[in-house]
Amino acid sequence: MNRPIALRAAKEAINNVGVVEVGNNRGVAVETYQASCIPVIPPGSPWCAAFVVYRLRNAAHDLNLTIPADWPRSGYCPDHGNWGRRTKNWISQQDASKDFSKVRIGDLALFWFAPLNRLAHIGIVTGVFPWGVYTVEGNTSPEPDEDEPEREGDGVFRKVRTWRELGSNGGFVAIDW
Repeated sequence: MNRPIALRAAKEAINNVGVVEVGNNRGVAVETYQASCIPVIPPGSPWCAAFVVYRLRNAAHDLNLTIPADWPRSGYCPDHGNWGRRTKNWISQQDASKDFSKVRIGDLALFWFAPLNRLAHIGIVTGVFPWGVYTVEGNTSPEPDEDEPEREGDGVFRKVRTWRELGSNGGFVAIDW
């Protein structure tokens, strides 16, 4: 299956590694990501999903292609997981760990945070391995000492994620466009 938007978004995400906030959830790049969401996320708000929305929308624009009309342009992570489930594009972390070939570069990684009882962080898959994935994530920090996803960081960073780090109800949204 040809997936030009997903692959371009993953490549461009890698090129954004090193973008950092200026202030708290602010800065020209961060506010550009936030403005790509519908509804627009106000400056100063968390922006991990806005980064993903911007990268996919920008890739589609650059390629003169369209994103499915029902795909959420939302800055709220659960909206992306719900879309994946509704469209049968959801891959649970348990299924991914059993057959890692189900996950591809350009798919979206969604992280479950038990204290919030919801999907609360998102990134773009840039590499797939039997043990987990490489991602590029916005609003995160360099790899912390603990084995937990960081959802309140200050930049765009490349991450190494084991299947377990996605959380018990985390997983992936297959991007087939």
